[in-house]
Amino acid sequence: MKKIDSLITLLHSLSKAEKKHLSLQLLKGNEEKDYLLVFQLITKNGLADPDILKKEFAGVRPGASFEIAVHYLYEKALDTLLGLRKKRDLHYDLFIKISKARMLYDRSLFYDCLELLAEVIETARKFELYEISMIAGKLELEYLLRLNFPSISQQELYHKHYRQVEAIKHIRKTTEQSSLYDLLKYRLIHMGNIRTDQQKKDMNDLMVSEFYLASSSGMDTNFEITKNHQLFQASYLMATGDFKSALQALRELNRLFEENPQFWAKPPIYYVSVLEGILNGLRFERNYEEMGYFVEKLSHLIENTSVEFRVNTTCLIFQYELFPLLDKGDFTACLGLVEKYKTSLYDKESALNPIRRCELLLYTSLVYLGIQDYRTARKVINRVLIDKRIEYLPLMKIIRLVRLMVYYELGESDLVRYETHSIRRGLSLKKEQFFQTEHTMLWFLNKEHLPVLRKDKEEMWEKLSARFARWHQDRFERQILHIFDFSAWIEAKLFRKPLATILQEKQH
Repeated sequence: MKKIDSLITLLHSLSKAEKKHLSLQLLKGNEEKDYLLVFQLITKNGLADPDILKKEFAGVRPGASFEIAVHYLYEKALDTLLGLRKKRDLHYDLFIKISKARMLYDRSLFYDCLELLAEVIETARKFELYEISMIAGKLELEYLLRLNFPSISQQELYHKHYRQVEAIKHIRKTTEQSSLYDLLKYRLIHMGNIRTDQQKKDMNDLMVSEFYLASSSGMDTNFEITKNHQLFQASYLMATGDFKSALQALRELNRLFEENPQFWAKPPIYYVSVLEGILNGLRFERNYEEMGYFVEKLSHLIENTSVEFRVNTTCLIFQYELFPLLDKGDFTACLGLVEKYKTSLYDKESALNPIRRCELLLYTSLVYLGIQDYRTARKVINRVLIDKRIEYLPLMKIIRLVRLMVYYELGESDLVRYETHSIRRGLSLKKEQFFQTEHTMLWFLNKEHLPVLRKDKEEMWEKLSARFARWHQDRFERQILHIFDFSAWIEAKLFRKPLATILQEKQH
């Protein structure tokens, strides 16, 4: 990425308070600075195109160097943001103290240097920041060696080395644990949720390795190892469709986080994952009342955070406010919620990560499908497919199914047949297995004629509903039905009823 592109992205990510603080820093001294002009063109004039920005700059300052101004402003913005993190980020403060200790040693202030390093080590160990503890401990031992170990007993030296070894062991264990969790998430992202007993068996290598590692790590006294273990277990159980057990594990994990706020990451990305898992489990159980409590917890986490974290978490909040309405077929209320989040979410869509954006557009298209605005639904769902970053996502199969439903509603039968063939060919090449729900949807969408007589419709639906009833009890099939009740859409088309009506009837 070019420096000007990075600068534009960085400045647009600033909060109002951050922009104001940076503006005050830039205004010190001469107000005719070139970099101040670039700042104003981006933040006040809203320019986001590098070419237009450069042209506007040259029009005001024809003899000035645009590249130098951009570079200086970029560095100034980073320095200012780092300064604002002081007293807000423990990691930042501890690393600053380590840098101060280096400076003190270079100035021959040896006692002050060692005292500061001892403070860093004690704080880092208290908050289980073993990487920082190890860095500060290594520096402390190096300085003690240079000074010929002044005023330190052999036993104290043993103890300092023991702490280093202990920190290294902890880092190794958490690194191994994290690698197993990363592998699990990678497989789930690229291969999708577990669909068969054989796929579950193939995952057992990770499950057994993680359980062995956690059981030998003293996890009852260590926050990070306990957190990693329960997060792994919950993700695995969720992927296998055992939502009840996953929800129980996530509740325990939530309790762990609530009891230990001092160990939260900044921003609290792991805690957000826990809350998302709980909300997903509650939706599966149709426990909509309790969902509000955890949505409220999410809303408190976005205060004083980065734009990227705030927008992605806002998207999560939106989804779990939407799901109770979507599941009940209240599409009018869904549309009102979409309008409510236009400024805080949809206008900031570019800040979403690919998966969040993919989910947002999928559920938005379902809202428009529900209110029978099929052209807007097609416009929204097609925006997902433009993004090449999400081609590998298992959720893409659901998105393509929803797009087929939209084509079906618009009467574009040729597109339905072409897309169906493409889906089947893709799955065949990847040697992936269909969900039965997917197979039935493709069959129904390509059926040329539906029964006309009421008796024939009821007979056809009796067979289909019996299948869906079994699949709702199947731990693998219900993973796709959990995203959207495709059986309701089939029933709506078969009996020529609005989708909202069918979903509302299913609630009784």
